[in-house]
Amino acid sequence: MRKYFARPSAKLLVAAPEDDAAVWRGDRLVVATTDTLVEGIDFRLDWPGFDFRLLGRRLMSINLSDLAAMGAEPRYALVSLALRGSMPSNDVDRLYAGVAQQAQRFGCLVAGGDFSETGGPLSLTATLIGRVASAARTLRRAGARRGWQIGVTGRLGGAAAGLRLLETRRRPATATERRWVRAQLDPQPRVDAGRALVSAGVRVGGDISDGLYREVQRITEPSRLGATIDVRRLPLASGLNANQWPLGVEDSEDFELLCAAPAAPMASAKAALGRLGVPLTVVGEVEREPGIRLLDGARVVRLRKPGYEHFH
Repeated sequence: MRKYFARPSAKLLVAAPEDDAAVWRGDRLVVATTDTLVEGIDFRLDWPGFDFRLLGRRLMSINLSDLAAMGAEPRYALVSLALRGSMPSNDVDRLYAGVAQQAQRFGCLVAGGDFSETGGPLSLTATLIGRVASAARTLRRAGARRGWQIGVTGRLGGAAAGLRLLETRRRPATATERRWVRAQLDPQPRVDAGRALVSAGVRVGGDISDGLYREVQRITEPSRLGATIDVRRLPLASGLNANQWPLGVEDSEDFELLCAAPAAPMASAKAALGRLGVPLTVVGEVEREPGIRLLDGARVVRLRKPGYEHFH
């Protein structure tokens, strides 16, 4: 699989497939993230339309989304795969091809990694290295203030709707259903949007892969604040009706970005993201009272399942 790894160059001095470790010139400020996909937990081979190339893309995307959530520029990737020895070579090839394709799209060099055999579920791990211009030009979860607006990129709920469809083992029958499934199997990280938010003066944000509700908690709790989210303002994915807003609030896996900022930088960010073709919608406000309130008209709604969290 060496053909899918970047070759030594001025940027990548030594590629891991050639030696025991990859070598590159360091950046002043480095951002690093790692994430794992496990068969049976994060994906199933018997899903209709499952494809190993899309799985490789997804492995990269979930990590690229973490870099996007920091406003970082992707630089290098290390990929480690534990695969069954009985796996057809064509499937392995498509998996690596998907990794390389998504990495190349976002200017990220696959510098190396590891390959191992397992008799159990497939386990796929990627570690991504990125950079930011300065500590002051980074998105962080801490720092929100009372009265700030809360905004979210893109459309919500499509990935959750796609997962529900996949779990029924029924193939998507319409263009809308195909878009939902695509949102689940092949999410698109908001790397350019994250950097645009930083350039517009936004400094508080994160991605909503664990659900919008959970991420609002994460950006308000460090300041001992709360928030109200107007569910009628949520930008739901095409084909979802207003009553299906929980698909965009709970463990949605939308890989969109959430941010909080005063009105002026939020307006600048909305204009900047508009030039990228990415909508930014204000859906709520940071408030003094702790806790997350979901407002549906005049009714305050409480969730039984506020979002995904490991080991809970």
